[in-house]
Amino acid sequence: MKGTILENAGRAKFYHAPFVHAVIDDALDPALFAQLKASRPTMAGQMAYAQSKGNNRIPVSARLFRDLDFYPPCWRAFAARHARADIYFAIRALFGDLWPGDQPVLQAGHTRFGLLEADSFENHDVLCDARLELISPSRVAGSHRRAHLDAPNRLFSALLYFRSDDDDTKGGGLDLFAWKNGPVPNAKTAFEVHDAAVERVLTVPYHANRLVIFPNSINALHGAEPRDASTHERAYMFITAEMEQDWF
Repeated sequence: MKGTILENAGRAKFYHAPFVHAVIDDALDPALFAQLKASRPTMAGQMAYAQSKGNNRIPVSARLFRDLDFYPPCWRAFAARHARADIYFAIRALFGDLWPGDQPVLQAGHTRFGLLEADSFENHDVLCDARLELISPSRVAGSHRRAHLDAPNRLFSALLYFRSDDDDTKGGGLDLFAWKNGPVPNAKTAFEVHDAAVERVLTVPYHANRLVIFPNSINALHGAEPRDASTHERAYMFITAEMEQDWF
């Protein structure tokens, strides 16, 4: 799939612990990644309040990229390309038998896909998004969100990292966790799960052009690795698809 995060899917490395996930290094064609990185929207062009708060998250959705023409054309095209049905089906095919068997079975040509924030579930079965997420600099060490589950109506999560060349901050990767004694009662609604309920199993470091993909599930516990105080933004493209009803 040229021009997409799956262009180099043959490089994918699959892992089973603490839950099924895949990592692809140098996921995008180097020329495309360089173009996107050089023109990446920054906090300076977003909400001003982010400058006064540490590790604050600002998302730029595919719908905003579509509707606001001041964003760079390459970013508008990249977001639009990844908020489509074929991305979901290609990711599901990439995982093959590793894909959770209890997820809803969607059929190409029969499932109605739309755009999150633009379309509704009245006329669509799945809404997709491909958004740039920016985490603001911080004067103190920390994380914008520790161990948590994604929304239970979400089918998958994919994160493509846009680390700056001069960012030498320690931390900022993706921590993957396991339950210590099974899911806690508020697991699906909590912004963060208490540290006592989980244990960190591994960290996927924050590297430029590194892609992390995982199907959503009750065990897909993850969070942003704490990073040192930094003057750098943490940036990644977040690609996903959601249904109206929770499926776990």
